[in-house]
Amino acid sequence: MAIIPLERGTDISVAQLGAKALDDHRVRYLIVGAGTNVLYFGLFWLGWHLFEGALPYLVVTAMANLGTAVVMYPVYRGFVFGSNTGWLRGFAKFYTVYLFGLGCSLIGMPLLIEVLHLAVLLAQALMILIVPVISYLLHRFWTFRDGSHTSVDG
Repeated sequence: MAIIPLERGTDISVAQLGAKALDDHRVRYLIVGAGTNVLYFGLFWLGWHLFEGALPYLVVTAMANLGTAVVMYPVYRGFVFGSNTGWLRGFAKFYTVYLFGLGCSLIGMPLLIEVLHLAVLLAQALMILIVPVISYLLHRFWTFRDGSHTSVDG
């Protein structure tokens, strides 16, 4: 096992460093957020190719948004924030934040596609970079604001 010297007289293993990092909900949020974005983009990509010509890209955006929220809520609730908020109440707040992200996409996508003439998949990828920061703050201080965070969470 690799040992990393931190200060004079203190050493920490890579495993201990990883475990300590996972104690911080912000690190867990980044890890799960990366997976969330992969899932969301995958659902969007799949929907875009399955329904191309039959459904507008904004409908596919809304479908991917709902699908991602349903799949990822338990992960954010349990693993990221360790929340003890009631399941249905928590999901309602969680999806409200997702609706905010959807609103950003419903405004941003047409601007990127119709005004700047970007490809649909590129526009969606750019929106995926913009929304998570705002979503994190809303989830941290509203959706999962139930006092269940430890002092390590800051």
